[in-house]
Amino acid sequence: MRTTEEVIRQHKHICWYPSAGVDFKPLLFLSEWYYKKNSVATDEGQAFPDLFIFSDYMGFHAHEMKLQVFGEAYEQIQNGFCNPDSCLIHVSYKNSSTEIMVKSFERLKDLNLPFDPELASMKNDIDYNSAILLNVEIVSRIHEEVNRYEVSVLYLAALNEFVAENILVPNGFKTEYLVIINYGTGFGGGCGKGFTWILSNYRKLGIKYLVSNHVVRGDIVNKDSEMPYPETKVIYYIDGVQWTKDSPVVWYTLT
Repeated sequence: MRTTEEVIRQHKHICWYPSAGVDFKPLLFLSEWYYKKNSVATDEGQAFPDLFIFSDYMGFHAHEMKLQVFGEAYEQIQNGFCNPDSCLIHVSYKNSSTEIMVKSFERLKDLNLPFDPELASMKNDIDYNSAILLNVEIVSRIHEEVNRYEVSVLYLAALNEFVAENILVPNGFKTEYLVIINYGTGFGGGCGKGFTWILSNYRKLGIKYLVSNHVVRGDIVNKDSEMPYPETKVIYYIDGVQWTKDSPVVWYTLT
């Protein structure tokens, strides 16, 4: 089995989504196709993620085992079986205009990270320390136009802090893009304070672009950390209804 570190080293442009849960929407919104379609300004030389790292200590379940992170692909992934050659496509996320589908997967060597109950609102899941690499296809329809593209997703069943402290920072992995939507309360919405340590260490993590809601902006203004917070510049707003059912989601550049 390959290790998580071996997989990450093969990619140059990384997005990290701590506490991702079942939210696969960054695969659509953080894409060259979406930026061009909506005329979002880009930096000179800006590259879009070729690897999305999703981490969540609840493993491959959400909301007390009622939701399966990988949708219809869950059973095959849990059983470690995928039909030879065909690798049937399984839907992970779907709405009227977008489908995000798991085409194939690779189970990686377990992470062997600790679990701290003080950092989690619930006990650790049976999948804790599992790592799975997914080949995902995004199909998005706008009127008569259909766009298809593929990207890699590395899903880590582990606490966010330990992913950063034991995998990302020690190996010098740079996560150019950071998504903070669910992280914070254990119930979604990103309105807790748990993500402040990430913003305080944004230079170590190599974060250039932040995707979040208005709560992060308010927390940065408070500047209650001894570490320097980044300066932010808004580059784009998306209607929150398209991503969450709460406030608008904001693209920031960090300096």
